[in-house]
Amino acid sequence: MEPFRFKDLEALAIALPDMVDFYRRSGDFDGELACIDRLLASDRLSRSMRTRLELERVIAGGMREDYQMDRAAFLARIRRKYPLCDDTTVDLLLASGHIDTILRGGELRFQNAAVSNALNCCKKLLEDQAHPETPFVYEEDSLLRANARLMRERGWRAFRYRVRMSLTVDEEAQRAGKRIRVWLPMPAKCAEQTDIVLHSASENVSLSGGKQPTAFFEEIYTPGKEFFVEFSYTHRVPWFDLNTADVCGEQPRFYVDEMLPHINFTPTLRALAEEIRGDERNPLLIARRVYDYITANVKYSYMREYLLMENISEFCAVNLRGDCGVQALLFITLCRILGIPARWQSGNAVKPGGSVGSHDWAMFYVAPWGWMYADPSYGGGAFRRGDEILRAHYFGNLDPFRMVCATEVQQPFSPQKTFLRDDPYDNQSGEAEWEDLPLHARDLTRRKVLVSAAEII
Repeated sequence: MEPFRFKDLEALAIALPDMVDFYRRSGDFDGELACIDRLLASDRLSRSMRTRLELERVIAGGMREDYQMDRAAFLARIRRKYPLCDDTTVDLLLASGHIDTILRGGELRFQNAAVSNALNCCKKLLEDQAHPETPFVYEEDSLLRANARLMRERGWRAFRYRVRMSLTVDEEAQRAGKRIRVWLPMPAKCAEQTDIVLHSASENVSLSGGKQPTAFFEEIYTPGKEFFVEFSYTHRVPWFDLNTADVCGEQPRFYVDEMLPHINFTPTLRALAEEIRGDERNPLLIARRVYDYITANVKYSYMREYLLMENISEFCAVNLRGDCGVQALLFITLCRILGIPARWQSGNAVKPGGSVGSHDWAMFYVAPWGWMYADPSYGGGAFRRGDEILRAHYFGNLDPFRMVCATEVQQPFSPQKTFLRDDPYDNQSGEAEWEDLPLHARDLTRRKVLVSAAEII
């Protein structure tokens, strides 16, 4: 079987034929799939359009499955935790900009994760509805504020982490005797992350390096088999004290190109970039303007799978909502349009004494400091809570509560997958496939456990 060609992802930047686009915008995904099949049966298509339509088949099928919940079901699930919520609460949640919905047949349908989105992104709104007499407190802020203060005082901060990551195939998707291939993320070697040690793993493991390193397994599958790795690493981040007057006259020109489909210099994004820059010419202040625009205007929202989006950065700019990776890609794209080197970094947020959860952010380069950090989603959360100290911290600086698994976006695995990845842009939780069929996230249980965390003084 011919492997999926990673470069084919660039075809997502190609416009769809009118009728396909009509069905898509109408939310008629069955009609869209039928229209695509009719077109693919033609021998008049260019190779690039054929590739675009084949990718669109995947997107349309995913969108059909990803927006099943109607308004009544959404409210019913919200009321399991907040019984006093009503239709007015749903209107407030929709107006908040955090909830992902589409129209299907003229009816509003909620993305399958919309309830989790509301419970995680709209806690204050829901608590105010349920307990208007009790002020809501964001518990995480104290940890991040203390970290910002310590980094400013010390000039750096570091932790030694030990993490266990695992993947199992859910019972209904198991196929005894079939060859299976599994990729679990590993910590990436980079300036912030050193001393990576693999302590244990299930058998038949092989490690790959690169910009999205993995632990790879290939074997004949035994039902119930758990694939796992347990490793430790040191994560150390410096503190950058940024003074505009220190900016060098000459700046580098690397990491300023397009990278289709999502780092795409469209007319919409070019116009926005120029509006944000205005008359400013200092690269540090331009990057800060980009960051300030995103943190002030883009609402955090959990998103559909990135595979189901054809231009993530433009979606964010037009709709003014998006999760951490969506906001990071908008920051990177706007910076590159404006000639400021910017790139992706991602992996997991690792909280000492707490959880391990997927997270994405960005890096940008201004001489003389070199590569620095921007975390628009953390900065935006601080802005909405009125915390300008934390908002300022996440421009230029970061925190040590991280595990970097990818130092670049949209990178192939080694060895490559035969089938299209569930997330061809990132790798934070792991992927798998059969020798003859794909496996999707819905077929898998993936776990991340923080075994230990120790601060290095």
